[in-house]
Amino acid sequence: MMKRWLNAVFIFCFATSALHFCACSGGLGGNKQHSTPALDSLLADTSLMGEEAIAPANEAEESAPLNTKPAKITMQNDLDYSADFLKKLTYAGLAEQIELADSFLILAQKDTFIFPKYLPKGNWTNFVASKGGYLYSLDVSMASYTTLDFNFELRKSRQTIDQLRGKADLNPGFVLAAETDEDPVTGSEYVSSVYEFESPDCVFNIRLGDDEGVKKVKLYKKCTTGKYNINLDDCPILLEK
Repeated sequence: MMKRWLNAVFIFCFATSALHFCACSGGLGGNKQHSTPALDSLLADTSLMGEEAIAPANEAEESAPLNTKPAKITMQNDLDYSADFLKKLTYAGLAEQIELADSFLILAQKDTFIFPKYLPKGNWTNFVASKGGYLYSLDVSMASYTTLDFNFELRKSRQTIDQLRGKADLNPGFVLAAETDEDPVTGSEYVSSVYEFESPDCVFNIRLGDDEGVKKVKLYKKCTTGKYNINLDDCPILLEK
């Protein structure tokens, strides 16, 4: 009798400990929580597309791993690069030593990359496109090797119904692989660079590229209001005016 009682107590304690372990470790098969949105996650635009907006789960973690060692960065002029870009570059895990010299980014004193330069610094350029009765207008200016000043407006019937201004920074991942976009009108593919703007309310990406001498822009916009969000795949190609 005593032996059966001790066995019952042992089983109860083991089961309780197992449940406590699962609770502390988040349970079996728990979903990982991501800190930043995927670059190309899409959100249906309820106003422009007439469909329910759905934010897909983030499968790509853009933030650096927790065990990434901060890079040692040296530069000739820190005004040539934004503080946000330098912070992301420090923890991007690209190399232990990174040198910035004018338009050059040098990893570990051996791999050299050139910052993209599609527009003259300090001059404003207007890109426009129209689709479904809406006019997309983007004014951009190169503020530094890493940063675009921008003013985006969405217009309908000559009235501005949505506007966003700010600074968008180049993603340091440009050194790993080139981004490509396709022009649905010409069917051509071209290389583009991604400049990112983030605020507590909005994520806005400018994909600026060059298609055989023709500068082209695609946009992605996701704001918490869900109004006038722009799905990357459905964004028309904006051309220089």
